[in-house]
Amino acid sequence: MAGFLDNVNKYNPTVARILKNISGLGSFGMEYQDMVIKDSMAIGASEADLRKRFGYSQDDEDFVYSIAAQDTTVRKYIAYFDKQYLFKREFLRKFSLNAEIEYILDTICDEGICYDSKNFFCQPALINLDLKEDVVKAMRKNFRKLSVLHGFTNGLTGWQYFRQLLVDGFLSFEIVFSDDGTEIVGFKELDATSLTPSVEKKPDGTRESIWYQYYGDNVRQRRLLDAQVIYISYAKANTVSRTSYVERLIRSYNLLKIMEHSRVIWNVMNAQYRIKMTVPIGSKAPQKAKETLGELMSAYKEDIKLDTTSGELSINGRPDLQFYKNYLFPQSGGEGTKVETINNTGPNLNIMESVVYFYNNLRKDSKIPYNRFSSRMGTGQGNTFKIAAEGAERDEVRFSKFITRIRSIFQEIITKPLWIQMCLDFPELKNDVAFRSQIGVKFNSDNVFGQSSEIEQLIKSIDFINSMTEVKQTVNEEEVQYFDQDFLIETYLDLSNDDLLLNKSYVDKDKEEGEGAAEAAEGEETAATDAAAEPAAEEPAE
Repeated sequence: MAGFLDNVNKYNPTVARILKNISGLGSFGMEYQDMVIKDSMAIGASEADLRKRFGYSQDDEDFVYSIAAQDTTVRKYIAYFDKQYLFKREFLRKFSLNAEIEYILDTICDEGICYDSKNFFCQPALINLDLKEDVVKAMRKNFRKLSVLHGFTNGLTGWQYFRQLLVDGFLSFEIVFSDDGTEIVGFKELDATSLTPSVEKKPDGTRESIWYQYYGDNVRQRRLLDAQVIYISYAKANTVSRTSYVERLIRSYNLLKIMEHSRVIWNVMNAQYRIKMTVPIGSKAPQKAKETLGELMSAYKEDIKLDTTSGELSINGRPDLQFYKNYLFPQSGGEGTKVETINNTGPNLNIMESVVYFYNNLRKDSKIPYNRFSSRMGTGQGNTFKIAAEGAERDEVRFSKFITRIRSIFQEIITKPLWIQMCLDFPELKNDVAFRSQIGVKFNSDNVFGQSSEIEQLIKSIDFINSMTEVKQTVNEEEVQYFDQDFLIETYLDLSNDDLLLNKSYVDKDKEEGEGAAEAAEGEETAATDAAAEPAAEEPAE
């Protein structure tokens, strides 16, 4: 089995074949990283923190190298080093089941993962223009295959993993290879808290990134190559950040619930009609009076409990709410019974401004635009689907950028195995730094604001460029265009070099096809002319 490298099957030939094919992928870029770490003279932030916390000896070369890599290239938050994370994860998972938090998570996941009619939520982004046709076809084929192996094509799994990243803050998988190690055959989800990264020196002196699972456990410890592990973290190392997205909602949600519960309890207490009856009992012994007082306290005591999970309310252990209460008080002496009502005193908590204030704070902390909540506030406005970018709220712009940041973290779930499979299919790509940097995915989106904004900006830029081409200058008594067309396009159209090169490739392709068609037409015309110029063959005499 791929990945079980330190068990009794360590010398299994199947494992050996897999390691032989993928071992080099775990050392990709290590020569440059090795140079940076060796030539660095300072102690990095993660290196200093981890040495202080775990007390490893500075003579442990592999450990020093591993933690130094956290300050140079890795920069991932490792759950294994956070000893409180297990308890935090359990709390975050329960917290995410609250209805208000579920609505926020569903909104973000629906925005981040949008399936098309073919059940794909993203497509491979082929940026490098120098790829051969067979490489491009293989990449598209491998992308579809990996999506199926991940289970993304069922229309739900990708959405669930995206939500899991927002709640847990981590995603980790084992990449499972075929017996010959030349093909990815599946993925196995792992517990992120069981994995710790490391770097080990190989016999030839080079270094290789590896992962240990359940490090130090004699029974469960596994040694995995970096090419066998996908590890995604919401937070980054060396930055002040929350472990997961949901963590930022805890404070505002709890304050909102406190305000809501105070209103509920106030309304329950004030929904009851209270009658006070004072009954004269004459003279009683002190002991008898105390017994009477204890009986009254037991009879009139109210134990109100509100279940914050289900919203159920109970009074003295009963789910039924009494809408009237009779209070009977003995009075020493007196001539007759008095009956009077007990008026409620205190602040009026029916006013909801405070609740709305804390609800708005929860909306703000969620980063979701306010207008997506407005119908839930009873206004009935703000949920209209708009295509035009003109007049769009700034909240929508910020929200779009936030979704893009989360997608850039999540995309490794498909880009890393895609790169590995491409390197297995085309070994010459393994050491191609440019190729790995060009692999990406383009996510589907049903929020067309960004696209509409780009189109409108392009239209305005084109109009501006057309007006600038009207600026003339006189050269040799002849009016010529003052601004070069290419200068205006590159300066004001805001196209990337890849866009310009892609356009040039299509122009050249059309030019070649046009020249080919012209040559073919000229050849046909020449052939027709030659055929017309030949004398007709004389018919033989009878």
